[in-house]
Amino acid sequence: SNRKDYVPIFQGNPRMEAYYALQGLHNDMFDGKTQSFRPCSNDEERKKERATWLSNLRKVLPASFRIGTDVDAGLRDRLEHELEEFVGTEMEIMIDPEDGKGGYINPEDENYENDDSKKQGGEKKNEVDNSTAGSSKLMIKKIAPAKKIPFVPHAYQLSLDRKTIRRNERLNKFHEWLKVQTLAGFVTRQETVSMIPPVVLGVQPDNAVLDMCAAPGSKTSQLLEIVSMPTEETDKEPRGCVVANDSDPKRAYMLVHQ
Repeated sequence: SNRKDYVPIFQGNPRMEAYYALQGLHNDMFDGKTQSFRPCSNDEERKKERATWLSNLRKVLPASFRIGTDVDAGLRDRLEHELEEFVGTEMEIMIDPEDGKGGYINPEDENYENDDSKKQGGEKKNEVDNSTAGSSKLMIKKIAPAKKIPFVPHAYQLSLDRKTIRRNERLNKFHEWLKVQTLAGFVTRQETVSMIPPVVLGVQPDNAVLDMCAAPGSKTSQLLEIVSMPTEETDKEPRGCVVANDSDPKRAYMLVHQ
């Protein structure tokens, strides 16, 4: 059947939404002018903040990856040099905003190009008829495939989800680069939000770390990279360690595989 016939599932969890509302999550909002958070002054602002929160929860997460901390410095520099072709350089990418899973580019995103933005002086969009692919209209948009994540060393976030990267011929070279470096163990594909805890924790090479909810293992691998580094030049083996565990046996198997 045509993928356009699929009905999108309801993306919501009333209990979760009520829980966070009771915690006062929507009592503060981000002020774009001051670039800081401030208390909401009325119910209308709280309602707007809640709508923004829900909208962000429903967005498709962009793919991201990082070069291992334990990768030789010279090799890491070479990998980052190879990435320069895709970081910050815009190229035309074909996307399908009406994909059965909600689309590659969220229509609520401020950079999303539609007829209204065109009328208001926004960038002109290009539409390509591609009925053989099961889609009535594909859109061509200029996007920089990757950008550096400033708060995580040697990490990059993609401007597209994984499916879009696989489907675009112009990104074949980038996709193959990711696959090869991942298989070689130099690159780890990991969500940005998953990279943050090890950085915030501030683990040092001589620390012993207990990871109680470790599967599938991306954060554990990130921690292992840190504790595997020598504390001093005279060290012949690492001083630190990571004890990883998970209460779910099936997920623990994923941890071993990772």
